[in-house]
Amino acid sequence: MSEYLSPSQAFEAYKLQPRQNAERSNTERLLENTGIAAIEMPLSAHDFERLSEGMGVCIEECPELLAETFYKADSRYGGEVGYVRKEKKVDQRTGLQTDDPKHYFHFMERARDYWRNRFAAGPKVLRDFLEDGFEIHDAMIGVAKQTVAELENTHPNMSQLYFPNNESFSFLRLLRYDGYEPYEGMGEVAKPHYDIGGVTIQAYADAPGFWAAKDGIDGERRHFDTAPGQAFAFLGKGHEKVYGKDDSMQPLWHGVDRIIPAGVTFVPERTAVILFLDAPEVDYHVRKSDTLPQLARTALVNA
Repeated sequence: MSEYLSPSQAFEAYKLQPRQNAERSNTERLLENTGIAAIEMPLSAHDFERLSEGMGVCIEECPELLAETFYKADSRYGGEVGYVRKEKKVDQRTGLQTDDPKHYFHFMERARDYWRNRFAAGPKVLRDFLEDGFEIHDAMIGVAKQTVAELENTHPNMSQLYFPNNESFSFLRLLRYDGYEPYEGMGEVAKPHYDIGGVTIQAYADAPGFWAAKDGIDGERRHFDTAPGQAFAFLGKGHEKVYGKDDSMQPLWHGVDRIIPAGVTFVPERTAVILFLDAPEVDYHVRKSDTLPQLARTALVNA
């Protein structure tokens, strides 16, 4: 017997039946009409850049210990936390780069005590980086709580789904892309996809390119660049698993284009920070094919 509720069990247990005729908040209207909502961001660009710089220092001064932060903290799909280095990928058929080289780190609530104990005698730069991440993660959880509360008019008890007994289950992703010399034919920074989880907060990006398409894989792409004091909220496949494909708010198809100003010969390191919010007591049973439907299309074409 699973230790987690299935999506249908969660729908019944939390009494999540939507109210179709309820008055909408601005966030609800935006998510229904465009699939994405601009929300207030109390953290500054400096806060996020300081966190990114802290990881950069750890990469330089204690890379082996930083790598030891990685482990699978949760048995559900996507439950890995800590530091990962991703090298660039090149399409063997075309010779073109398809994935940028990058560093990323996933913070998660239940990993904190483990990391604090594991690295209690570790270098100060690593301990400071982790504590800075915990602080920013807590602030982002507060943003997520406010965002979910604004969806309660049409989706009663959603706060209980995501924050039962004030507990949260979320991943704060810090991305630090390598600098590079651009060349013709480079691929997208992030391929089109749906997110795994329930609610996503696109908190910060220091370079343009984030796009979203409300109507899915064939929908019109619109760019959304974060401004000071602003972030973007949207939904992932976890929401659809719980509320169904007929819900008024649907997961968002999105990605990141590569936008390079004319005349630029070197693109410096870039930073992005994203919060993924999940339901602590639910296993969405999301599969890779749910988040990348183009894989299913390719399989049908090749069948």
